Amino acid sequence: MIHAGDLINNAQSDGEWGEWFQAGSFLHASMFCVPVAGNHEQAKLPDGTRRLSHHWRPSFTLPENGIADLPESCYHFVYGNALFLCLNSNEKIKEQAAWMEKVLDGSHATWVICTFHHPIFSTAKDRDNAALREAWKPIFDRYRVDLVLQGHDHSYGRTALIGAEVPLTLENVPTGLNRMDGHDGTVYVVSVSGPKMYNLQDQPVMQRSAEDTQLFQVIHIDGKQLKFEARTAIGDLYDGFLLTKDAQGHRSLKVSEGLMPERRREVNPEPVEVGGADAKQPVQGK
Repeated sequence: MIHAGDLINNAQSDGEWGEWFQAGSFLHASMFCVPVAGNHEQAKLPDGTRRLSHHWRPSFTLPENGIADLPESCYHFVYGNALFLCLNSNEKIKEQAAWMEKVLDGSHATWVICTFHHPIFSTAKDRDNAALREAWKPIFDRYRVDLVLQGHDHSYGRTALIGAEVPLTLENVPTGLNRMDGHDGTVYVVSVSGPKMYNLQDQPVMQRSAEDTQLFQVIHIDGKQLKFEARTAIGDLYDGFLLTKDAQGHRSLKVSEGLMPERRREVNPEPVEVGGADAKQPVQGK
């Protein structure tokens, strides 16, 4: 079970960490927990700097195979035929880029999945992580990373397969750059599981989006097929796709059929009549 950052709100709060472990009690006891550090796991120090919460390392037992300056918040592991890279997008971005290249250069895994907190392609209004995208996306393109799982933006967005043809600067990006039915490239996903929601920013690279919708993802890997499902809190399928690799390793993406309409906020809903022609009042859209 992967948690893409912001497990709690206040980094040093004993109570919040206790609530998190209590809420997932039997799950934590029965499956491998894969957390990455979000900005809310960064504690603010008296001198104004930030560091990883003092709860992090005592709470988890994680691989110590990342860069030395980020013990247990930068690491990798192999699960079945998939390599997972778990990164800390809060600090030491360039150092992690060099580390990633070494790990990926020596990997023979069929699938490569990366997870970290701050999105390469943001979904929330007025957010963009240009420096992170400039440092890490060329590596994802070069080493043919399959799937990138992120959080932070409190909304949902999922690209098609996109590669080096998408520029690092997103100003004036034309629509159609995402490969709706193409081959190769990486799928980027931003999601939110909690109730805190932000305004969505339409991005031309996003094939599927959502506002005000709590979602969790289920990923099945069977040989050279990867099935992705994004489900609502009550289990309804909101988004999904099937990634398939051929003998040469080229990828193709097929979006699942029968998906529900995109969930978007209704802006300034028109007043409707309630209780007669003289009793008009706005009704909040769903």
